[in-house]
Formats: sequence, C-alpha cells, structure tokens
Amino acid sequence: MSVELGFGCLLAVAGFAALQPLRSAVPAPARVWLSIPMGMALFLFVGLGGVVVTGALDPVVSGFVALGIGLAALAGAGLRGGFPWSDLRWLGATVAITALVVVTTRVLHLTRLTPDSLRYLLAADDLVKPDAIAEINRADLLIRQIGLPMLHSISESAGRRYLASVAPLFGVYGLGLFTWFAWQSTAVLDRRRAMWLTVTSTVFLISSNRLLYDVFYINTHIQMAVFLLVAIIGGWLAVSRDQTGWAFPAGMSLGAMVLFRPEAPLVVAIVLVAVAASRANWRVRLLVTVPVSLVTAVWYGLILWQHVRGGDSISLTAPVFGSLVAVFGAVGAVLLGGALRLRPLIRRIDIAAIIGLAAILGYYSLKSPGVLVDSLQATFRNLAYDGLWLLTWGAALVLLVVAFLVQRIDDHRLWTVPILGFALLYWLLPLLREGAWRVGAGDSGNRILAHVLPVVVGFLVLAALDQRRSSSSASDSPGVVAGSR
Repeated sequence: MSVELGFGCLLAVAGFAALQPLRSAVPAPARVWLSIPMGMALFLFVGLGGVVVTGALDPVVSGFVALGIGLAALAGAGLRGGFPWSDLRWLGATVAITALVVVTTRVLHLTRLTPDSLRYLLAADDLVKPDAIAEINRADLLIRQIGLPMLHSISESAGRRYLASVAPLFGVYGLGLFTWFAWQSTAVLDRRRAMWLTVTSTVFLISSNRLLYDVFYINTHIQMAVFLLVAIIGGWLAVSRDQTGWAFPAGMSLGAMVLFRPEAPLVVAIVLVAVAASRANWRVRLLVTVPVSLVTAVWYGLILWQHVRGGDSISLTAPVFGSLVAVFGAVGAVLLGGALRLRPLIRRIDIAAIIGLAAILGYYSLKSPGVLVDSLQATFRNLAYDGLWLLTWGAALVLLVVAFLVQRIDDHRLWTVPILGFALLYWLLPLLREGAWRVGAGDSGNRILAHVLPVVVGFLVLAALDQRRSSSSASDSPGVVAGSR
C-alpha cells in the first residue's frame, strides 16, 4: 500500500503545485479539487514522452519528473509574487484527502473488474517492458489507448496487479470540483436556495447508479467524465468570467482525454470548435490548444500511425488519420478565431460543426438504417432499465430539454455545443463501426453516457439561475464566478 499511497500523494502535490501560478484566477479550494486531474495529466504527458524517447515507460521516473515540474511552477510563482502560507493548509488537505481515498479503497476492496479491465492491466504490464508499444496488442493499442494502462503501470512496483485508488481518486476529486463549481455559481442566490441547488445537484450525481459504479471500475469512463468536466468548466470560466488562468486546466484535460478513448479526439474537437467560436482571447486559445496539439501529434502522429494495423491509411474514416484531421482542424479554427479579421468567419463554426455532424449522421443512417434502429431500441432499454441507470437519464433528459429552452447562460454555446455534439456523436459511432449498440449495462454505448453526465448536470445548475443577475454582477465580483464566496 505504501507505493500506491506515495504515488497518489506525489501526483496530488504535483497537480496542486503546478496550479500555483494561477492562484489569482483559480482559488485554493478549486486547486485542491483540480490537483489529482492535473497531477495525473502531468504524469501522462511526461510518461508519453518517456515512451517515445526510451521505448518504455518508467512510472517512478515519470512521477518524480511530474513532481519536479509542479515544484518548479510553485517556485516560479513564489519568486514572482510570494507564497501565501495559507496555501500550505490547502496542500495539506489535498494530501489528507488523497491518503484517505487510497487507504479506504485498498482496505475495503471496492474495485470492480471485467474482462475489459484485464486487457487494460495487461497493457499496463507491457508498458514497463523494453519495446513497450510493440508488446501491446495492436487492436488494444487503438481501442483501449494508453492512458489508463499508464496510470496502473506502477502497480508492479507496488506488488499488485492494479491500483485500487485510481478511479476513486478521479471520482472524489471530480465530485469535489463539481460541488465547488455549483456552490460558486449559485452565489447570486440567497444562501438557502444556493445550498438547496448545490446539494440537490451533487446528490443527483452521487445517486446515479452507473456513474457510481464507474468510480470503482477499472476502465476509462470516470477519467473521461472528470477530464471533460474540467475542460468545460475551465473553458467557460476562462471566457465567460475573463479568468484566463482556467484555460490551463481546460487545455491539460483536453490533452489527457486523447490518451483514453478512441472516440476522444472527436469529443475534443467538438469542445475546441465551441472555444473557436467564442470570444476567447489569444492567451486562452493558446492554453487550450497547445497541450492537445502536442499530445495528439506524439500519440497519433508518431506512435499509432506506425504501430496500429492500417494506422497510416489516408482516409477521413480511418481512425488514426481521421482523429488527426478532427483535432488539428479544430485547433486551426481556434487559432484562426483569434484573428480579428477572421473572427466573423469563425464565430459560427461551432453551429456549422453541429450541422455537419447531423448531416453525416443522416447520411450513415440512410446507408445503414438497421444499425440505427437497433441502437435506438438498445439505448431505450438501457436508459429505462437494462443499463442500470435507474431514473438518472429519464430525469436528466426532461430537465435538459427545458433547460435548452429557458437558459440565459453567458457564452452558453461553450456548454450547449459539446452536449449536442456528444449526442450526435453517440448515434454516429455505431454507424461508423457498423455495429449497433447492444442491450446491457456492460455495452460500450451504455457506458460512455457517463462521460457527459456531469457536464449535463452542471449545465442544468447554470440554467436554473437568473443569468441576468449573474451577468450584471460578474464584473463587480472578485471571485471565479459572479458573487463568488
């Protein structure tokens, strides 16, 4: 347990320290809840570089390099503006929360495993061997990617087959960030109503049966859900509240997502086109695009292109080439949108992307109507009963329709475009793979719905507020969002 405990605390400290230069925009409580996602992302980026340079992953070296980067950022921030010693208490809280989660999950044996989990763990074992990428099954390299195996790669040093705390750490810190965001966002309300809305939305997430299962399940779903939530919250706060520093965790999260799921580049591209069409300044655009550009170029352009069967195929429907086009096309749109002369051409690109996705979905639906019908039937059964979501999506979808009609959220397309884009992508994916979603809690179509659920609930919280009051007080508030507590 000592190795797992040390690994978790090391990355928590690395993530908290790396965010220290942003303390004017990202308050200490938010940095606490961002520490694990950012620490894990740092570890992934450093480890990916190590795989490219040495051919194998050394998780111990990668962890300490990630810590070194975080401490360097902390030292630089201290030299420029001094170090507020009160942050030591927040850092101590971060370490304490991490230690509690690690010990609890290991002692209580809460981990859930399936045959898919074992494929990830096999890849984690292969990663630390010489010629690591060549050791991993080529199909797994594309389908299961490298992110989750990297996070479990230190398990061999711990004398375990897996780290029981990886998914729970993401779950706890993701929930903490969501709760913090909901509480800050409701500051325009009186304290009683703010508490009611914050508690209700948080309990709604916790009570989601399938999402709760993912917190203890060795798979990529809770990581995708948390990174997507950080990306949307960070991007929206950076643009809507002019808190540029939030673009850093948003960009880091988008870069990390690319390493976890084969469809992740398409999700990332949807988020990026929403940023492209927004009024984001140049610094926000660079912070959002640089991490994902580098990671995509290395992972898809250097590694998957060479090692996946058919990876060098030049076709928009080829998974590697298509992902490269999607990500770098969206990155190009974000950067072009920063030019004043081109901004009028880019400001509707997110709507054009949604229309384009809808057109592609329509084309493939006409081409393979049976796949679409079977997917519709399977999804209905999964949401109603077989997927073990219970009432989650039945309630969320009704509220979502109402929210789309009544919302007055500032820069709302940073929320609505990713949600709509994910919905279209959900129906498009089985058509592209020529295999319908299936009935059952374990089907991938049922499982990936967890990725967007926290974002949907976050959007519902904002839609429930009087955004006119929020907008009028935003410029006068020193906090992250209007009326920040």
